[in-house]
Amino acid sequence: MIDSKQVKEFLKEKCEAEVVGIAPATPFSEEDKKRITDTLKIMGEVNPAMSGNVSVFDAEEFVDSAKTVIVYGRNVYFGTGPKDGNEVPRGAIGNFYLNQNIMNKAASKSSQIIEYLKSKGINADSPFAGFPQKVKALEAGIGIRGKNTLVINKKLGSWVSLSTIITDAPLELDEPLEGDCGTCTRCIDACPTGALSSPYTFQVDRCIIYHLCHLKEAIPVDVREKIGVRTANCTVCSDVCPYNKNLKVNETDKLPDEMIYPELIPLMNISEGEYERKYESQMFGFIMGGRRYLRRNVAVALGNAASEQALPCLEIAIKDEDPLVSSHARWAIGKIKNG
Repeated sequence: MIDSKQVKEFLKEKCEAEVVGIAPATPFSEEDKKRITDTLKIMGEVNPAMSGNVSVFDAEEFVDSAKTVIVYGRNVYFGTGPKDGNEVPRGAIGNFYLNQNIMNKAASKSSQIIEYLKSKGINADSPFAGFPQKVKALEAGIGIRGKNTLVINKKLGSWVSLSTIITDAPLELDEPLEGDCGTCTRCIDACPTGALSSPYTFQVDRCIIYHLCHLKEAIPVDVREKIGVRTANCTVCSDVCPYNKNLKVNETDKLPDEMIYPELIPLMNISEGEYERKYESQMFGFIMGGRRYLRRNVAVALGNAASEQALPCLEIAIKDEDPLVSSHARWAIGKIKNG
């Protein structure tokens, strides 16, 4: 039988884990289950891709006689947007949604650690949807829970990508960390839509990502200006967090700026073929749910960019047969012309 030290050494040496902790495989509290299922239900009501994922599963539903949960994390901080002085309007797509490197590595490393544990006579599995990794990360001492509701690690800030492995091994547990965000309210103050109106709580249906990626109807008018030039992402609550100062950029997995911060004007009337080539097979395509929603978002971003260069492509879009696209393009033209 191996011990916690050996597991941690293997993860750091062979699986590129930068932080590792061991949590108990105890059931999630009823409070955590309700909070998470309520969030999943809200997202499922507006996004068909999320509609089947409204349950929370305990560790023993993945591994019989589960005793511990190994939690490990990698750096997914890719820096800020391009600073080339280009005045061409650019949007922001979350690196996670397009970064196959991160997702493929996570799956590969999980398989690697599972095979290693099984070779030592330990039953192990990697949980899929419905297993709240953040809760176990906090129990494993990976970090503290920030007022932005993210796990904040001392080394990686809130830019830590979490993975979990459930085992029936009685590994030595790590202690949860003490401490919190103190009197700091930067993330709460900076949130454009008030999704973090109360410390350590999150109103998912106010979040910009909810409106850009999950909502499959018109974006409410009172939200549009708050979106800025984002097209599928918002990182404000991490950008302003003091724990995220001076983080090391993950240059190995970073995607080119032109992918993550694309020029908006060419995207406004992107063809179906081009959309499929660039996005359909990615996690982005799965979450976004179609070209029409990307174009809706681009129209809002162009309106907020207030760039007259965007008027010709928006004039084309208002004639589109899709009313979702045409209505948002009309709003954008009014915003540009009238301020």
